[in-house]
Amino acid sequence: MAMSKSLQEVQAPISCQLCEEFNEIQWKCLQCNFLMCSRCRKIHQKVRSSNQHKIIDINYIAEYQQQSSVPDFHIECGFHAGQICCLFCQTCEVVVCPSCIAKTHHEHSMIVMNEAYDLAMKSIKCMNLEVKQKLSEIVSEKSKLGAIKSSVALKYAKEKKVVLNQDNLVKMMK
Repeated sequence: MAMSKSLQEVQAPISCQLCEEFNEIQWKCLQCNFLMCSRCRKIHQKVRSSNQHKIIDINYIAEYQQQSSVPDFHIECGFHAGQICCLFCQTCEVVVCPSCIAKTHHEHSMIVMNEAYDLAMKSIKCMNLEVKQKLSEIVSEKSKLGAIKSSVALKYAKEKKVVLNQDNLVKMMK
């Protein structure tokens, strides 16, 4: 009996992660990874960049997680301790948490993390291809420069020999 009482004393209700009030948590946005009350769910759905977000009843979180095979991004916010980034702000090119969205980025263009990841991977692949092409060009140019250097070195050696021979002839004539 003492143990169950101590567990109850330790437990604290979770506040809505949007309004930060102790309203009853009923919903979870899977993309933003935050819990919210019914009032904030309505507000969240009105945000232009969240039209493709999946919001589920918290009673079905475990069932959904078993069905889902989408990679899950858990990037902790660098500005708000304990907050997980849920969107990518294309305007600022940073990942943002719900607090960042509410305070700073609410009018910016945002996309879900998976889309941002796909865009970043596509960009990295393009840059990688460009780097390989530039590297190939550099290797080719280096080879050409090596050939020119050896050609110039041969001409230098020949001219040096001619000059030294001329110098010897002049010295012998004296």
